[in-house]
Amino acid sequence: MRPVVITRPASPTSDSTHPDALSTALVQAGLTVYHLPTLNLTALHSAEDEARICPNWPNYTIAMLVSQHAAQFTHQHMTRLGLTWSPNTWLAAVGQGTMHTLQQLWPQHTRFIQPAANDTQDTEGLWRAITAHPELNAPQNLLIIRAEQGRNTLLHLAQRAGWQTGLWRCYQRSPRLWRREEMAQFTLACAAHSLLLITSIDGLKALTQQLNPAQLRLAQQQTLVTLHPRIAEYAQHAGFSDVHAHAPADLAARIIELSQ
Repeated sequence: MRPVVITRPASPTSDSTHPDALSTALVQAGLTVYHLPTLNLTALHSAEDEARICPNWPNYTIAMLVSQHAAQFTHQHMTRLGLTWSPNTWLAAVGQGTMHTLQQLWPQHTRFIQPAANDTQDTEGLWRAITAHPELNAPQNLLIIRAEQGRNTLLHLAQRAGWQTGLWRCYQRSPRLWRREEMAQFTLACAAHSLLLITSIDGLKALTQQLNPAQLRLAQQQTLVTLHPRIAEYAQHAGFSDVHAHAPADLAARIIELSQ
């Protein structure tokens, strides 16, 4: 079976003794899994953002947290600033992992919203879920909590609908250079025609920018698996030809199939 290289940062709730659900499923299926994150994530203290959002905090009717990491960093910042969610605020997320993290971090909160199970698990699916909800069909006050950039699609959809919008940049991503032994693991995986799991365009950029020309050609010969057509399109433009995009709920099963 072909090995799998996971390049996303580790889940905030996973460690060496409690790996995330995807890694567990792959290992249980007999696959060799290499964890080689290409991004570092650190808390971002934006005095500008905090000065803007704190006075408006009770007025946000929806807060969209873009990832498990965004949720974890938000929890840290809210504790530092003495903020709590209004019981009337809807916490929105794309993906079961992020939703699970929200419910773990704020177990007393009751208002959560995510894309319908039969819809696309992306920004557009979340927007359809929000606008179809009977309590949310009027213009809302939306807070998007993210890294320095991202989720502009949701921002533009909300602004075109006449919503009030705010941004809280609560963490930052920076390229993570692999150590020598990690690069050796990557080369070993590629020699066995690996599957590369790429979950963001920034993560793919951080991968390709640290490879020399020969390593890049080798990487482009691997099977690249991602979560969204936009990332798949970018990967194809970056020279990867065997590219597959699958919804998060199907990811483990599809990787196992492709590894055969």
